[in-house]
Amino acid sequence: MAWFSKIPGAALIGLGCLTVGCFNPDNPVTPTDTDPSTSSSPTDTGTDTECTPGVSQDCACDDGTLGSQVCAADGSGFGACDCMGGVTSTTGPDPDSSTADPTTGPPPECVVDADCGGMASGECEQDVCSDAGECEVQPAAEGTACGDATNSECSAPDTCDGRGTCSANDQGDGSACTNCPLGICACAAGTCGDCNSFAPSNNFITTRSVEGWTLTGDWALYREAPQNQVNGPVLFTSQVLGTNGNRSSPLPGAEVEASSARTPPGVLPANLDFLSWNVDEGSGFDTKAINVSLDGGMTFSPVFDCELTGGLPFCDFRDETRAADDWDVISIPLPPPMVGQVGIIEFTYNTGDDCCGFEKGWYVDAINFATECACANDASCAALGGDCGDGVCGALGECELDPMAIDTACGDGTDVECNAPDLCDGVGYCLPNQASNGLSTCSDCAMGAGGCTFCQEGVCPDCQNLSALNDFQSGSLAFNGWLIEDLSGDGADWQIYFSAPQNTEPGSVPVPLSFAPSFGTDGNRQAPYGGALQEVEHSRITTTPDTVPASIMFDSWNVDEGSGFDTKLIEISTDGGMTWDVLVDCNLGPPQPFCMNVPDGRLGTDWDAIVIDTAAYQGMVGQLRFTYNTGDTCCGFERGWFIDNLNFAEYCSDPQFPLPL
Repeated sequence: MAWFSKIPGAALIGLGCLTVGCFNPDNPVTPTDTDPSTSSSPTDTGTDTECTPGVSQDCACDDGTLGSQVCAADGSGFGACDCMGGVTSTTGPDPDSSTADPTTGPPPECVVDADCGGMASGECEQDVCSDAGECEVQPAAEGTACGDATNSECSAPDTCDGRGTCSANDQGDGSACTNCPLGICACAAGTCGDCNSFAPSNNFITTRSVEGWTLTGDWALYREAPQNQVNGPVLFTSQVLGTNGNRSSPLPGAEVEASSARTPPGVLPANLDFLSWNVDEGSGFDTKAINVSLDGGMTFSPVFDCELTGGLPFCDFRDETRAADDWDVISIPLPPPMVGQVGIIEFTYNTGDDCCGFEKGWYVDAINFATECACANDASCAALGGDCGDGVCGALGECELDPMAIDTACGDGTDVECNAPDLCDGVGYCLPNQASNGLSTCSDCAMGAGGCTFCQEGVCPDCQNLSALNDFQSGSLAFNGWLIEDLSGDGADWQIYFSAPQNTEPGSVPVPLSFAPSFGTDGNRQAPYGGALQEVEHSRITTTPDTVPASIMFDSWNVDEGSGFDTKLIEISTDGGMTWDVLVDCNLGPPQPFCMNVPDGRLGTDWDAIVIDTAAYQGMVGQLRFTYNTGDTCCGFERGWFIDNLNFAEYCSDPQFPLPL
């Protein structure tokens, strides 16, 4: 058989040979534009044959896989074989000049979104007709429902993440839950099951530390013990659990509190170990107890009660001078039948009444029970972070905070006298930096310096009951916020007086002051009065800011040696105390009655009316400073220097601690 008989159609060719001549392989046929046998082969990179622009065809790659090549835009031929999913030759379409897919051609044209059906590949993708009239695939909006709609403690319904992926929204492994066989539960892979690994202690670092707890009254997580009616808050080293006792908001309001903190179920240890800090009256007044329930909280049995047993530090009276790091170490053994059982532990606190102004409450930390189900990774703690620290999984399985640098800005950026900008504390929490209510004076209220009351809830309110003169009738409130300084280390006796003290002269008795109560210092007298005790005193007082009038006026009473010995100085500052100008210097002038030597025998009704020109400072916000220096312990007749009815730094008689509205 001839060789051509192996080719399909060979019989026809053979017949043709008889009429037109046989095929000569040494004389090839010249290709024509319509001869399909002359089209480029899959590996041909030439462009000498016409094709339909944009049409693609398979081609062979060097590694044996299939690639694709695309007909050029002018139809002149196919481009190079693309074996990497991208255009490798400049003879094909420019990939930056069109949204066309090199493997499928230009995107379909459209008028409405419905024209683009079938392009999206998942629940979180959608077909969209673009403004250019071309079909596109875009991610579904974040929060769009997808996947599993299960909604449980450990798994919220799945939603799109806004990037085309369906998110499971499972709680982090180790998160607390309540529906498991033993009742000591944790999430794992979106399902609630028994926790089998716990952190060794609960240090109340994040809100996860009290998940499952039942808190009543003011039991909560605290970064500090609140202010009382004596001093400001006490900042703890870190966050703790407790109650502020008979404090109420706005602090330091008083209340009666009977409250409790109950743990979630847990395996009971042999001893209840924890740290305790309290500032209150202790047993007999502010009562405390610790109870245990073995029946899911239906009934509780006391394991320690301050009123029944006593003897532990948190039962004792502690005053407001207690330091923030002065914690009591507590260990309470449990009855042997309770050990190893699943139980609930309860702290109870009862203030009994709203007494007293010094109290700050009861707090616990570092407990060895009701600890967190051990976290698996940082992701399970990430949601617990905040402005000042990321939530991370600690080395022992407790969620912790990776803190921002101390003084990093956070929270509220308000910057006024009663509310400084919030700053990170360096351990992961944002401190509000508000001034203590009722304990801090201010001068930036709407009325301006001298017309303000005490700071309240971070603002400076206008005074509603401002005195016309500072007559010191309100006692210590009249000079609240004034700075008293001892310049020699011998004492500074500026305070409220009703009488000029007796001196060392025979038969001396106190001299009642007619404007009493008055403000002053007893000079070189030293309490207890009546003996020969005398002292050197070099001291001064600085008032709170006020708007300076044309003249400073006050009443003055002194019995001392006067200029050259018992020196007196009055100064003014209008730059917040940075610099001071002298108004009166008894050693230099101008002369004033209080600069004179005044012997004993002066009547308590014999006051000097003082007027000091301050026209150069009128309308400015300023402060006054009064300085007194006895120089020595002389003399036995002296009684000191006193002032009253001052027309500057008037006091506000609004309640220092207003009742809640």
